[in-house]
Formats: sequence, C-alpha cells, structure tokens
Amino acid sequence: MPLPRAALPAVLVCLLGACDGRAPAAPDYETAAVERRPLSVVVEAAGVIEPVSRVEVKSKASGEILKLGAEIGDTVEAGHLLVSIDPRTPRNGVAQAEAELNAARARRTTAAAQLARGDKLLAEEWINRTEYETLALEVANTRAQVIGAGVALENARIALEDTEVRAPSAGTILTRLVEPGQVISSPTQDVGGGTLLLTMADLSNVRARVRVDETDIGKLAPGIPARITVAAYPGRSFTGAIEKIEPQAVVEQNVTLFAVLISVPNEGGLLRPGMNVEAVFDVLHRDDVLTLPVMALRTARDVETTAGILGIDADELRGQLGGSAAGAESGGARPARNGERRPGPSASDGSLALRLGGNLWVVAVQDGARVPTPVQTGVTDLDRVEITGGLAEGDRVLLLPSASLVETQQQIQNFATRRGGIPGITQGAGAQQQAVPPPQSR
Repeated sequence: MPLPRAALPAVLVCLLGACDGRAPAAPDYETAAVERRPLSVVVEAAGVIEPVSRVEVKSKASGEILKLGAEIGDTVEAGHLLVSIDPRTPRNGVAQAEAELNAARARRTTAAAQLARGDKLLAEEWINRTEYETLALEVANTRAQVIGAGVALENARIALEDTEVRAPSAGTILTRLVEPGQVISSPTQDVGGGTLLLTMADLSNVRARVRVDETDIGKLAPGIPARITVAAYPGRSFTGAIEKIEPQAVVEQNVTLFAVLISVPNEGGLLRPGMNVEAVFDVLHRDDVLTLPVMALRTARDVETTAGILGIDADELRGQLGGSAAGAESGGARPARNGERRPGPSASDGSLALRLGGNLWVVAVQDGARVPTPVQTGVTDLDRVEITGGLAEGDRVLLLPSASLVETQQQIQNFATRRGGIPGITQGAGAQQQAVPPPQSR
C-alpha cells in the first residue's frame, strides 16, 4: 500500500541515516498553538418568497360583473367591496320568496281558524273525528309551509348579498381573473365553491421557502436566525427566523433537499411573492473561545502510528492516555448524530450536529517534550474546534500525519465529485480553507 505523503519526509530521513551509519534524527513536525478566536458557522440556501397564506376569492353568484372595486397590487381592508355582480335576478328571487312567505302565513291563519270552528262542531257532533283530524293536519301543513317559505326567503337574501363580493380579510390583490362585463356562472351545488375571481394575501409578513441540502439539515432548527438577500435590493439584507422544517425530502438531480420555511417581516412591502432569495443561517457563533486546528486531534486509531513517531510502546501510550484510548472499542471520534444528547448546547441551538464525539487527544509540546494529552472539545466549524478542557491558551500541539485522515480526505473528495461540490458549511471570517473532521473509527 502506498505511503501517505505526510509520512514521506520521515521515511527519507530514516533511509539517509541508515546509509551513512548514523542514527536517524527525529523528524520535525509542524505545531499549532491554542488560540482565542471567534468561532462561527453558517449554512447557505436558495429559494423564493411566498405569502404566509394565499386566499382565493370566489363568487357563489351568477350573472354579469358590473364593477371591480380593486386592482392588482391594491391593499384592501377586510369587508372592502371587490366585485359587484348584476343583482336583478337575486333581487327578484327575494321579492318572490317574500310573497310566498306572506301567502303561507295567510294559509296558516285560515287553517287555525277552521280548526277552532272544528272544535265546536266536534263537540256538538256536527262533524266526525276523521273530519276534525283533517282540519288539524291542515294546520300542521300550513305551519311547515311557513317555515319552508321563511328558509327560502333567507336563502334568497343570501344570494342577493353574494352579488357583492367583499374581502374576507385585509391583504393585497395578487391576481385578477375577471373583467367588467364578463358573465360568470356559479352553480349552487358547485363543489369548487364558486367562480374564482381574485387571489389575495397579507404581505405584511411573508416567508422564504428555501431548499437545504441533507448534509446541513441537521444543523438547523426552528428559531435559528436567518439573513435574506434578494437581487432587487443589492447590499440590503432582511432578517428572519426559521419557522418550520418540512419533514418530507425532495430529490433534485440526485441531491436530497429539505424545504425550510423562514418567517420574514416585510416592512414597506419590499419583498414580493416569487422573488428569488439567498438565505444565510447563523447556526453558530462563539466569541473569544479557545480553539485548535481540527487536524491536531487524535483518535484511538492513531495510537499505533503516534507511538511509533514518539518512539514509545503503544501500550505505554495507552496507559498515558488512560480512558482517552478506550475509544477503539466505541468507534473513536465521530460527529454527533441528530437527536443525540450530550453535555453542552442543546439541540435547539443548531450546534448539536457540530460537536465532535468520542475520546480525543493531542500530542502537546511541553518544555521540548512531547506529551500525549486528553482534551475535551466543544463545537467545530470543521476548520477549528473549541477546546473546553485539557489545554490552556498558548499551549502548542503537534500536527502529526494520520492514515485515517488521508482516508477521510479521499472520502470527502469522492463525495464532492459525485455531488458537484461540497454543499453547505461556510466558515466565518478568518477561515482560509475547509478542513475535514477527525477520522472516524470503524
């Protein structure tokens, strides 16, 4: 198997020392210092602006459209008259229903009077029981007719009111599908709810629907702030926060994406539905924390190679590390899985997926000696990692070659080639390149 590039200088030194008979000199490795720096991670995505709720304004009335009370782009209040439809036929229906109700009431009055006379006639045995029951049935029928006529009148009045289509809520007119003089037909039993006239939405608050790559979705959670930019207003950004992450993924060109909805206050109505947006999520920010290059971290898989570099036995190195080398059985360093709880930030702050797991250690340089030192880590931007224990500011550690690091680099390179580039994470200011996380044990 070919040697990693990082190991070639050490091999050359050994070969040269063997040729001239001298003992090979210990190779010099680069070191890095524990420094206080800000640590930040953002996730980027693209999408479009859409209204929070879109209302379709429909007409249940049929007839000629006489007047439109609003144009596209107008902002109206609830109850504003939007469309007027010819009311003549519904008005005639109301008049007819009123006449039928009056006739029904008169029939009820007559039937009640006949029943009252029937009581006396029955008592004097001028009519039999069957004739009396016929009179009582007529009273019941006329009462039912009055109720039916009243319902018909109410329906006729509703149909007349439907000729004036009013705004169900405050909002802005987005589309208009009819013109004055147009005749529409809206059957009473139409399952579609009537003829579509207008669409409107409240644009005082809008939301951005963006697609986020599955490699970054674990870093996001509702409430995480976002910055929105649109081409229409260069140099200006709008602030918002994640409202919801939709659970169902969509696959586009072999890339799995999740829809993320960002709630954005729309002051001045500058953001309009359909605008293309670029969203930046401020997933993580730490001010003035101890940091170290991720590449300085060692895992249980590196015990054997590191022992050879330090010139000690592997078991002796494990003894110096104590429990930090026990990760060989548990898999070594690994990124935290979604939903896994560990000490430190909660899952809701978006940093859970940015923490390194496993037993990590470094080779510190103390007074010229190389000392294996267990460390405790916090969050990472995949370039540098937060140090929460084991080292102090100014301590220096070795950057040693790692076979597992080479394997991980190759895996990421293959992934990027298949996907057309590494999506997602962008480091904060000061990061020169995106490094890979510590190697995972298998």
